[in-house]
Amino acid sequence: MARLFISLYVFITLALIGLSTGLDRIFFSNQELSANAVYSTVIQAANQQNLDIAILAKNLKLKAVEKQLEDIAWSVSDRNNLLAGQVLSLVDPVLGEQLYVKTAKQMVLEISLPAVQQSSTQFFIYSIVFFLSLGGAIALWIWPLWRDLSSLQKTVSSVLPDGTIAENHISKHSLIAPIAQAINSMRSQINELIQAQRELSGAVAHEFRTPLARLKFALAMQADDPKAPWAEMHKDVNELELLVQEMLDYSSTGAHIPELSLSEIPIKELCQQLVQRLSLSHLQNLQVSVQGDDVNILADEHFIERAVANLLINGARYAKHTLTINIKKHNDTILINIEDDGEGVAESIREKIFSPFYRPDESRNRTKGGAGLGLAIVKRIVDWHQGKCYVKQSKLGGAHFVIQLPNRFMTIEKTRP
Repeated sequence: MARLFISLYVFITLALIGLSTGLDRIFFSNQELSANAVYSTVIQAANQQNLDIAILAKNLKLKAVEKQLEDIAWSVSDRNNLLAGQVLSLVDPVLGEQLYVKTAKQMVLEISLPAVQQSSTQFFIYSIVFFLSLGGAIALWIWPLWRDLSSLQKTVSSVLPDGTIAENHISKHSLIAPIAQAINSMRSQINELIQAQRELSGAVAHEFRTPLARLKFALAMQADDPKAPWAEMHKDVNELELLVQEMLDYSSTGAHIPELSLSEIPIKELCQQLVQRLSLSHLQNLQVSVQGDDVNILADEHFIERAVANLLINGARYAKHTLTINIKKHNDTILINIEDDGEGVAESIREKIFSPFYRPDESRNRTKGGAGLGLAIVKRIVDWHQGKCYVKQSKLGGAHFVIQLPNRFMTIEKTRP
């Protein structure tokens, strides 16, 4: 801050001095030169004894009055200089500058020099030019600072998909270089913290698997009695195993944007295959239909399949009887719509529902299951494909999840013979 203050202070000081000097020369130099020229002419004439100064003053259209030497109260030094033949210059606050020249034994000639006239219009123009020039100079000084601040703002406001911010490249000679260096240092610390958190989550999830496997083996050795406490313990172990798996899946998608293996995907056919595969595990006792346009999209098949599967599993948890998938091509986008006839999602939590580990209070029970990571994984996959995902109210009464992929991932509509 001290460097910034000193730089601005020195710049404004030099700008004020330079502008005032330059503009004074432009606006008032002619008048000052006129008065100086008259003064020089009178001095030269006084040195020439055969030249009548009164006639010279009249030719120069100057007011000249001859007075008695004793009519003016001279100081001792001024009187002596005047008697020695020198030209005296005195300034009166009212009359302005006047020259005095000894003409006779006891006579002096009083010559009034032309006053410097400053019209209000001239002063107004001078003020406008001065302040505009000062503003332009300050703007010129601020421009590099504004450019660096804009670059820094753009850097810190653009959060990368992995939760970090990009490194800024502000010059070390910039006035905000210390701020840029501090932000880069903070970026490194954030990266280290995020990486440590991911490693810890992955390590804990992996370590959970070993005791879970032992518990499952021990429970499998017990009597197969659905009324016994062993059955409840078995459900708890399965729930823990599902949580561990979701944590591992979310951690694997959170490190960096993977290199997407793009290919043409018949999205309607992919959804039909998913429904068939999940019909025996998650979609039992539900009426599931796949409808809509038969189109191809250019995307990573593995990740798109994972996102659609997560939405189907999520819908199956809450649907009462019906679950529908509808593919639509709308303008420059493809929409994958998944609707259920469950309880729906309250409007107040529709944005939060895609956050990691978030579950609304009414869903925190064993019958619904889930760790709150499935929808977070969906959002991350859709972000990789530069699309959007959101939820709204379904016409069936439940939730209506939408995956919207942009035009750059859409190809020509699939044609069938």
